[in-house]
Amino acid sequence: MTAEAGPHVVFWGGEGPISALYRERLPEGWRLSAPRDRDDEEGKLRLLADADVVVHTDSTPLSRAQLDAAPRLRLLHRQGVGLDAVDLDLLGERGVAVALCSAGTAAAMAEHTVLLMLAAARHLVRQHDDTRRGLWPKWEYRNISLGLHGSTVGIVGFGRIGQAVARAVLAFGSDVLVQRRQDTPLGEEWAGLPVRPAGSLDEVFAESDVVTLHCPLLPENRGMVDARRLALMRPHSVFVNTARGELVVERDLVDALRAGRPAAAGLDVFEEEPVPPDNPLLELPNVVLTAHAGAGTRQTAALKVQAVLDNIARFWAGQPLEERVL
Repeated sequence: MTAEAGPHVVFWGGEGPISALYRERLPEGWRLSAPRDRDDEEGKLRLLADADVVVHTDSTPLSRAQLDAAPRLRLLHRQGVGLDAVDLDLLGERGVAVALCSAGTAAAMAEHTVLLMLAAARHLVRQHDDTRRGLWPKWEYRNISLGLHGSTVGIVGFGRIGQAVARAVLAFGSDVLVQRRQDTPLGEEWAGLPVRPAGSLDEVFAESDVVTLHCPLLPENRGMVDARRLALMRPHSVFVNTARGELVVERDLVDALRAGRPAAAGLDVFEEEPVPPDNPLLELPNVVLTAHAGAGTRQTAALKVQAVLDNIARFWAGQPLEERVL
């Protein structure tokens, strides 16, 4: 694909700090637009009318009506690695290419995962609130706090992010129990380290002090973390999810946390996002919550913006796309 002028890129996430980063780095001759209001459907349709590329950050796919309004669209580029918000069949019908962006994701996600592990396991928010209220809970949490040193961390999904989490918790002195879809060896990198494959997902839940999810959302694993699996967890254990909320039956997790098994949870993703104000997870004292922000560091944002722009440039010049999925 070649043209004298650069592409018109529509940043689907709306005007804000990230669209500003794209504008700062936009090559000469390119044009970038972003909706000012996520709910302004007419405005989105106007932007799509002459869009060549959409940088997609939203949690819902482009609808058929939106694609009908985008006759020039040739590339949908995810800013992340998730595909559950992309209707590949519909995009394939229109001949629209799709690419992902994994730049910087694994390191940032591993950091955020460990942050949630420690915050939940050491009751950080509760201790913070107690101390601010003038209490001095020096001893109250010691017998109910879990450390990573000497604990078994069960990692469900062992791609780039799962492996980055494994390296991080090994540095804390954890053992690692891995469950992955592919029945393949872990690889030479893990030889001699306290990392072993689990025989089943149930084994991970039953034998781990911390269970953390790092797998994609697929039809076959939707709701895989349910009441039965949560009941397998150790009474002192911690559950962490920075992958996708729909992997978990949320009402079952609420019941399990109220019963104290697991003892605590750290969650970055949810069945419905943004989280409704009546979601009972918001009221539980043994849960630490963040707003799907696992990859959200300034370093990662800059890496992703540049990687996406570089990949669009390759595509516009007729060169192969990196991380192409369609």
